[in-house]
Amino acid sequence: MKKTTIAALVVATAAAGFTVARADQGDDKGFGGRHGRRGPDQARLLEKFDANHNGVLDPEEKAAARAEWESHRKEREAKMLERFDANHNGVLDPEEKEAARKEFRARREQGREQHEAKLLEKFDTNHNGTLDPEERQAMQAQREARRAEMLKKYDTDGDGKLSDSEREALRKDMRQKHQEGENR
Repeated sequence: MKKTTIAALVVATAAAGFTVARADQGDDKGFGGRHGRRGPDQARLLEKFDANHNGVLDPEEKAAARAEWESHRKEREAKMLERFDANHNGVLDPEEKEAARKEFRARREQGREQHEAKLLEKFDTNHNGTLDPEERQAMQAQREARRAEMLKKYDTDGDGKLSDSEREALRKDMRQKHQEGENR
C-alpha cells in the first residue's frame, strides 16, 4: 500500500474517532462538525449510519459508527505493523516509527514534485522552468473558471456557495469519477 494512502487513512481514522467522540459528548446534531478534506462530515455520517432517518445519530447508530471506525483502525494498524515492524515484536518501536515517517515524507514530497511538474508542463509557456507572474495569472484564471463551473453545476439553491448537501453531491461525483478512472 502506498505511503500516502496509509497517511491519509491515519488522518481519516483520527477524524472519524474525533467525530464519534464529539457525538458521544452530546453534540446536539450527533456530529463533531465538518472535518478535514478526508474526514467524515455530517451528510456522510447521516447517510451511512442514520438508520431511522431522523437526522440525528441516536446512541445505537453512534455505536455502529464507532464499531466500524474501530474495525478500520485495527485493519490500518495491522497493515502498518506488517509493513514497518522490522523486528516483529507487535509494536512500532521509535526507530520503526521514524522509518515510517521518513517514507511518508518522501512519498508526500514525491507527490508534490509530480504536481509541480504537471503545473509547469501545463502553464510554463515560455519553458523557463518557473511560473512567471503572467503564467500564474493564467493558472489562477483557470482555477477560478473551474470553481465557477462547479458552483454553477452544484449550487442548486443559487445562493453562490455550496451547502453541506451540495458539497456532498460534489464529493460523491468526484469519488465516482476517481473510481471510474482507477477501473480503466
